[in-house]
Amino acid sequence: MRAKFDEQLALLNRELIAMGASCEEAIAAAAKALTTGDTEIAEKVPLIDSEIDQREREIESLCLKLLLQQQPVASDLRQISAALKMITDM
Repeated sequence: MRAKFDEQLALLNRELIAMGASCEEAIAAAAKALTTGDTEIAEKVPLIDSEIDQREREIESLCLKLLLQQQPVASDLRQISAALKMITDM
């Protein structure tokens, strides 16, 4: 049971990293589009944003699943609650 929980926590970490990378990509693209006036790059930003929104919903679902099924305590609970906070901030 703990092995599955650890796998899910590892998945949560990977998803957070991927979401952060997408946010970084969106910000870089938006900044480049603004500084260069490149409309082609600017058109990609909403697509990246949609991907970020989808990933946010998936991560939130995973966090809630972990909370309800595993009932984590201590550092595991802090990790999951921090993930929920991070996805809304990103």
